[in-house]
Amino acid sequence: LRRQRQMCIRDRLKPGGDNVDLTWANRDEYISLARRVRLNESRIQTEAIRKGIADIVPHNLLNLCTWEDLEWRVCGKPKIDINLLKRHTTYSNVSENASYIHYFWQVLRSFNQEDRRAFVRFAWAQERLPADDQEFERTKTRMLIKPFAGLSDPDKSFPKADTCFFNLMLPEYTSPDILRERLLFAIHTDADSMDADEPEADASGVRNATQK
Repeated sequence: LRRQRQMCIRDRLKPGGDNVDLTWANRDEYISLARRVRLNESRIQTEAIRKGIADIVPHNLLNLCTWEDLEWRVCGKPKIDINLLKRHTTYSNVSENASYIHYFWQVLRSFNQEDRRAFVRFAWAQERLPADDQEFERTKTRMLIKPFAGLSDPDKSFPKADTCFFNLMLPEYTSPDILRERLLFAIHTDADSMDADEPEADASGVRNATQK
């Protein structure tokens, strides 16, 4: 099968290519032909994607975008801006002036980009936010912080999240250090999979760290 596949690839490079041996003398021709095939092997799929995007954004406007511009508008920016997220956070039966809410934003700002993406994945099952304020408003995206219902001692609890709705249930931690420890554990424990909805809970409630 491997030999048949190699013969098929050679035949795609040039007519009768399956009868031509690859040698040092014809290596440059082979590299040139192989590069051309690789660059065009997804041409049909790429054109279909381009056509679909052009149904929303005209081709002449697409040509004004760099690949970074298009990526940001389709996927959001890879850098997590905490100030942007805070501007689009709402609170339900929680005071945004509460001490533990201040701790929360303080801790998030101290995170590196990897931990920030892990937090967004934990809370929203994505790794990027909308690119700017306009995209947040256009997509009606917001993070909602709600009261936590769990253990009576908040410092022994872990945050929970409704990933489908970008809702975060945050215990009323008594210090930023405890909040940081519990939040980091939460976002790096079963927070990379939507399959973690029904984990096995242990006696300490550790699995509260997973998404709901």
